[in-house]
Amino acid sequence: MTCSLKPLLAAALLIAGATTAQAHQVWLENAGGQARLHFGEFNDNLRETSPGSLDKFKGVPVLEQRAGTASQKVEGKLTKDAFAYTVTGNADTLFAAATYPLIDRSKRNLPAMYWQPSARWVASLAQPVTPGQTLDLVPTGKPGQLKVVFNGNPLPKAKVQLVSPAGWSREAESAADGTVEFLTPWKGQYVAEVHHTDKTPGEAQGEKYGEASYVTTLSFVQAEGAVSPPLPPAPEKH
Repeated sequence: MTCSLKPLLAAALLIAGATTAQAHQVWLENAGGQARLHFGEFNDNLRETSPGSLDKFKGVPVLEQRAGTASQKVEGKLTKDAFAYTVTGNADTLFAAATYPLIDRSKRNLPAMYWQPSARWVASLAQPVTPGQTLDLVPTGKPGQLKVVFNGNPLPKAKVQLVSPAGWSREAESAADGTVEFLTPWKGQYVAEVHHTDKTPGEAQGEKYGEASYVTTLSFVQAEGAVSPPLPPAPEKH
């Protein structure tokens, strides 16, 4: 009986690993000329490390830095708890898309899944940003208003979650024009997140997949507002 359970256990672990990865997000932090792309869960103060889950990505993501109409690519390096980049000048926005191996779901008789985690950072919500990624989340320039765009078009009925500097979260559904609005009473860093699943089969990394799952974050620091309680302590890793 022990032998018969081994394949089931292996499949369960595989599914659990895939689910954990998809539950995570990547987000950008930028201060003092140093940008860091973290992988984990911002609201739980969880940052994956290397050696560990950070090593599962296929290489170090390239950072796109924009200031006005100027754009440049910034190479980074893998550190203990993030992908790190040196940013020069005053960027309006930063963007990075991390490459994760296709998720094998053959144990459940399902085609492989393409999972694309991406992250955007903006210097200010008061400055509108033109979307340019497959699934993008950008400020419109209006107070507290963000816009969800998929393949260049506004994405209605998308669930957007905003996590405050204290770790509490609020969720809103995007309108027909892709916009959502939030109150941001605290000063400090916020991270907004949106998911979208595309059932259209495709090919990535030289392999075919049956559906694609996108998760994109938008992070920003609010200079004004009430003093926020700190994020909860990081969970202990066993």
